[in-house]
Amino acid sequence: MVLEQNPSQIKKVSLNFKSFLMNRVLFFFILCLFGFSITAQTVTYEDRIYDDNIETVLLFRAGNQLSEPVIRLNSNDKLRLAFDDFSNESYRFKYTIIHCNEFWEPSDLRQIEYIDGYFEEEIPDYYFSLNAIPGYIHYTHVFPTQNMHIKLSGNYILKVYVDNPSDENVLFTRRFFVVEQLARVELSIPYYPKMLEYTRKKQQIDMRIFTPDLFSAEPKQRLTVTLRQNGRWDNAKMGIRATSVLMNELQYNYRDGIVFDGGNQFRHFDMKSFYYQSMYIKQIISDKEGYVVLLHTDYSKASKPYETLDDIHGKKLIKARQDQVTMIEGEYANVAFTLKHPKIEDADVYILGALNDWQLDENSKMRYNARTREYHGRLFLKQGYYDYQYAVVPYGLFSGDVTVIEGDHWETRNTYSAFVYYKERVPEYDRLIGYQKFQSFEISIK
Repeated sequence: MVLEQNPSQIKKVSLNFKSFLMNRVLFFFILCLFGFSITAQTVTYEDRIYDDNIETVLLFRAGNQLSEPVIRLNSNDKLRLAFDDFSNESYRFKYTIIHCNEFWEPSDLRQIEYIDGYFEEEIPDYYFSLNAIPGYIHYTHVFPTQNMHIKLSGNYILKVYVDNPSDENVLFTRRFFVVEQLARVELSIPYYPKMLEYTRKKQQIDMRIFTPDLFSAEPKQRLTVTLRQNGRWDNAKMGIRATSVLMNELQYNYRDGIVFDGGNQFRHFDMKSFYYQSMYIKQIISDKEGYVVLLHTDYSKASKPYETLDDIHGKKLIKARQDQVTMIEGEYANVAFTLKHPKIEDADVYILGALNDWQLDENSKMRYNARTREYHGRLFLKQGYYDYQYAVVPYGLFSGDVTVIEGDHWETRNTYSAFVYYKERVPEYDRLIGYQKFQSFEISIK
C-alpha cells in the first residue's frame, strides 16, 4: 500500500505557512477585541478530530488501508495510524489507549489492568510534504509496540494529544478493537421479512451465535451483540441480547426482526489525479492557493430503480498518481458538492461516508439555496477515491436517513460487522469474544 512507503526515501523540506499564520493571528485578535470567550473542547469516545490543523486521519490493520481497525489479542497483528498536520512546525505528539465498554463509555478498569508496559508513547515518525499547496506534515506510526502491550480484549479508544491527555490538548480520537475469537456468528437475510411492508426495501438480519465454551455462564444475561452497517455508528444496533438458548446456540428471534434500511449503492468520485477530470468531476480549478474540485450536480435516486454498481461501501482510499508518494506528495482540494433537491422541511441534509469519518456534524452539513433549489456542501480532502451518500436528519434526532434521497432497496450491497461481547465479572469489563464481517450479497439468502 502507498502508506507503507520506506521512510528513508522521503526528504524533509520546509513549509511556508505565513499566510495561514497571519489569518489565524487575525482571527484570535478579533476574538479578543470583541470579548468572545473560547470554551474548552469536550472529548468524546468516537472517531472525531478536535484540532483544525489535523486532516486525513487513518487507522487500519497494517498492510490494508481499507481494513477495519481490528486486531487479535495476543497476536502479532498491528494497526497503522496516519494523519496530516497543517501546523508550521513538527511536534512530538503522544498517544494513549482507553478501554471502553460495549457502548463506548470508559470502562472501570485501570490502565495497568489492560496495558503491559508504558501507558503512553510518542509518535516519532514525521515527514514534510513535497510540492503540496498548502504544505503539511505527515505523521505515521505502527502499534501495539513492545513497550505498550494490550492484555485484554474489548473496545478501545486511541487518543492522540500534545503534552498530556487532558481534553484541551487532544488532537483526535479513534475507535479500534481487540478481539479474542471465542464465538462464531452466522447471518442470513430473508427475502420476506417479518414485517411485510419492508419487503424489497429493508434488510432484516437473522443471526445465530455459537459459543460452546461460555454457555454455562448466563449466556442470555452476559452476551450482547453490536451490529454495524458499513462504517456507520449513528444507526448501529447495540446491546442486542439473545431471545433463546438451544444447546450450543444463541438465537435472536425478535418479533419485528433486526432491521436496517437497505439504502442504495454509494455515489463516488475519483480524485487520485488533478491532471484530468474523471467521471463525476465537473471541473478542477488550480491557483496559487491550491485546488478546488467541483463535482457534477447530484440528484435524488429515491424514485429510481435499483442499479448494481460497484462501490467500496462508503470508505475512502487515500492514493495519488503512480508517480507520487501519496503520504507526502498527495495534495488537498476543497471539494464542492451540489444536490438538486427541493428543501426538506424540519431536517438537515449531510454528506455521509468515511470522507468525513461518518460524522453528522457542521462540517458535513449542507446549506440550502432557495433560489437555485440546491443543497451545497464543501469538504477539504486529500487525493484519493471516495464514496459518499446524502443523509437526512430530522431536527432533534441524531441518526441519518439515507432513504429519503438515495432510495431503499433490499438488493443493496452493504457491509455488516458483528461484535460479540461477554460481560466478565472479575475484573468487570466487556470482553470482545467475537467479530465477523459480512457483505449482504455474500450472506446466505433465504
